[in-house]
Amino acid sequence: MRKILIIIVVVLLLLLAIVVGSRNTNVITINYLIAQTELRISTFMVISVVVGFLLGFSTILSKYLSLKVKLGLLNRKLKKLTKEE
Repeated sequence: MRKILIIIVVVLLLLLAIVVGSRNTNVITINYLIAQTELRISTFMVISVVVGFLLGFSTILSKYLSLKVKLGLLNRKLKKLTKEE
């Protein structure tokens, strides 16, 4: 039941993003440090969301992997200590 609810929420968010993106067709100028480009607002919103998602995902993934390594080390230490007793 929970998976169905998550799928429904994701589909609704995608539909909302499509509606918002289709309504924002104005062109804006983006100034980088060494370049300048013109993008539609909807394209810029998609790029911003994807970059934010990737940064958040990489942060969570790095923390998850470090915790998995710590857990493995502690499990090895625990097995070693239980064998000694």
